[in-house]
Amino acid sequence: MKSEPFERVTLKMLRYFYEVAQTKHFTKAAENLNITNSPLSNRIKELEEVLNVKLFERDSRNVMLTEAGRLLESKCQLIFQTLDVSLNQVQQVGLNQRNILRVGVVSSAFWGGFDRLLQRFHAEHDTYHADIFDLNPETQKKHLSEKKIDVGIVRFADALNIYPYQSVSLGKDVFVVAVSEQHELASKSLLRLQDLKTCEFAFMSLANSASANFIINACLQEGFSPHIGKQVVEPSTLMAYVANSNTVTLVPSTFSQHHWHGIRFIKLKESLRADLCLIHDGKQESTIKAEFIRTLLENAS
Repeated sequence: MKSEPFERVTLKMLRYFYEVAQTKHFTKAAENLNITNSPLSNRIKELEEVLNVKLFERDSRNVMLTEAGRLLESKCQLIFQTLDVSLNQVQQVGLNQRNILRVGVVSSAFWGGFDRLLQRFHAEHDTYHADIFDLNPETQKKHLSEKKIDVGIVRFADALNIYPYQSVSLGKDVFVVAVSEQHELASKSLLRLQDLKTCEFAFMSLANSASANFIINACLQEGFSPHIGKQVVEPSTLMAYVANSNTVTLVPSTFSQHHWHGIRFIKLKESLRADLCLIHDGKQESTIKAEFIRTLLENAS
């Protein structure tokens, strides 16, 4: 069979072209690709020769796409999307054959009894395996869309407004106030949000989780905007910071089941939900995922 000229077009050529098309700059594109300018220019030149078209107009300052270049840029988006979806589908078939479920989990879930649910799942299904990935909520949603995980475990606030994904609560939980044992509020047995009006707050990163904004909105409904003194990435860092500062924070009540040196937990009069929730794509079904969800729901408190 006679070789077609387009067989010389490689995925690397297209990815190099697409990076230049996106950045409009050869040097910046080369930096993003972690290569030098020379192989980048060579691949682009080779691609133009194979297609017999000019893809870029260049001068000493600017790189502009030609009409053919703009068309190829749009086609590359389709090519890469199709390739990613296809390879993810192949990977999912392989995972299903090996009975592996990829589960994204916020680290605080294990303080809320998720480890018990996970143990029960493995005990009831000895041929199944849940592969755990420690991911913040926003990364979990991104990985769900990219088919890198099959389900996610997040807090209630991060399970809201997640269309086209679905969520299910794994048991009721509410936020409580956490302060240092030396804090002026440490002797209280019950607090209202209004009691925290003049306090300095520490929160989990607003960029990584919706829980902080969920609490902030609750404060705004009570007529004040909380003063945020610190944002952290890890919940254990949050607790350590609060224990050694004059800040306050709100955390799920299940945090109190874990021993924290120097921390006092106080009930909050307002009921702000902090449930552990499972999020998933309802269009991507498998036997192992269905059994995982069923087991967690049947054993959730």
